[in-house]
Amino acid sequence: MEPVSFTLAEPPSLLNLQQRCVRIPFPERVSLPGVAVFASALFVVQQLEGTALYFSAGCVAFILIAAFGFNLGGGLARTAGAYIFFYSLLVFIVGVTYKAYLGEPGETNLSVPKIDILVYLGGISGMAAAAFLSKKLARRTPLLKNVLDHRNMYRASVGCMVVGSLGGLTIALMGEAGLRLNAAFTQLNLLIPLGIILGVIYEIKESGGTRSVNFAILIGGGYAFLFYGITNFSKQGMLTPLLCWILPVCALRYRMSLIQILSVAGGVFLIFFLLVPYAQYGRRFLRPEMTSADKMALAYKLLSKPTELRSNFEEDPGIPTYYNTAQGFWDRLQFISVDDPLVDITHQGRKFGYSPLLLTAGNVIPHFIWPDKPSFNLGNTYAHELGHMNPYDFSTGISFSPTAEAYHLDGWRSLLVVAPMLWLMLFVVYDTVFGDLRSTPWGLLVLAQLTHSAPEGALNGTIYLVTFGIEIVVFCAYFAAWIAPYFAILALGPPKPLQPEFIGPRTPVQRTATLNPET
Repeated sequence: MEPVSFTLAEPPSLLNLQQRCVRIPFPERVSLPGVAVFASALFVVQQLEGTALYFSAGCVAFILIAAFGFNLGGGLARTAGAYIFFYSLLVFIVGVTYKAYLGEPGETNLSVPKIDILVYLGGISGMAAAAFLSKKLARRTPLLKNVLDHRNMYRASVGCMVVGSLGGLTIALMGEAGLRLNAAFTQLNLLIPLGIILGVIYEIKESGGTRSVNFAILIGGGYAFLFYGITNFSKQGMLTPLLCWILPVCALRYRMSLIQILSVAGGVFLIFFLLVPYAQYGRRFLRPEMTSADKMALAYKLLSKPTELRSNFEEDPGIPTYYNTAQGFWDRLQFISVDDPLVDITHQGRKFGYSPLLLTAGNVIPHFIWPDKPSFNLGNTYAHELGHMNPYDFSTGISFSPTAEAYHLDGWRSLLVVAPMLWLMLFVVYDTVFGDLRSTPWGLLVLAQLTHSAPEGALNGTIYLVTFGIEIVVFCAYFAAWIAPYFAILALGPPKPLQPEFIGPRTPVQRTATLNPET
């Protein structure tokens, strides 16, 4: 009898964990039958929990119209689709879904839920109509194409991060003479997010899809995370570096390894479990007179005791809004409770008029032409109108959704006529300038902007996007292509001359036959 041999299975190795296995989708369409199933399930759950029939039916209609508009707008690859996606998800869908998860009727804790749901339905219908018309009016070939070869993206990425991090500090050293210049630079400074996007694109293409991160990306992302997020207690600042990595990863169909998937999951867990409570709890201790050093000292004090920080936040998570109890970060993933008071006073006849749109349009005029150009904070103004703001506080910014402000300006006329015209203008202009947002780093930068401006930029934000918004992105694009590589010399030294690329097969050497003198 032959001896029986046994083979022991090899233990899992780091190599196995590094195998590319998953691509994050970059959706251009959603399945309407699948969306209908989700909306129907939400309807059933809401009815079992006692939600009013009109509100549940309105939720189903909103979700279906949003999905239809998303497909019409070209999905996340186009401005219209991306705008509808982030607006519908972060203003309404997440909120009503999470409320159903908590077992609470959907219309509770709202002053005028019937008007609220009608306003949201009118707004999402106007967006879908604008998305449909924009496809017929926009230029097919975008004006701003990719002006930077991927071989030059690494130095452009480093240069953007150098200027983005040190530019403001350098201008501040100029004293009073640099105050106005620093204000302009701050407004234009999306260089670090763009630097991260450029670096990720370069690394994926240069490595043939085996890497997506390099040392410069880690430095730039860490700087943005620390100084824009941690020091300023900003959730957006903490999430922006991760978002600027995910967008090119999705656009280039990069395969993620198991290690990367676990790292991203761990980072998201850390943000939700610790850093979101840190941002919301820590803001209570901020004072207008605090310097950056004071904020960093406060940040160190809070983060050095994470267990105590989490405990303090859970004991006092804030004031309940849409939900029966305060839900921390989930309270920020809906605007229903924020919009409801503004819709309520508008329904009572207190319309604001169109001056916010005129002010935003007039803000396009530069200071050297209009030296005394007034500054304004419309969200703060609306909050004072509602009585939700300290009478002496004119600096705190309050965000409202585009549909709430559209209704507040002039009621149904401004919501159903003026707002769709502004959305149509936005979609046509951005499609004409940028086209497919996946095709260039600047398009991905636009997509990163829309995650914030679509849900909470209000209606005047559409005018801002087609004026200052385009100026910022175009400035960043040409700065990265023409100027940033020179600033990369500060970190990388002078560039090495590019080796000429050989194109095509080598021509075989033709040997001339030797003449035979004897013949």
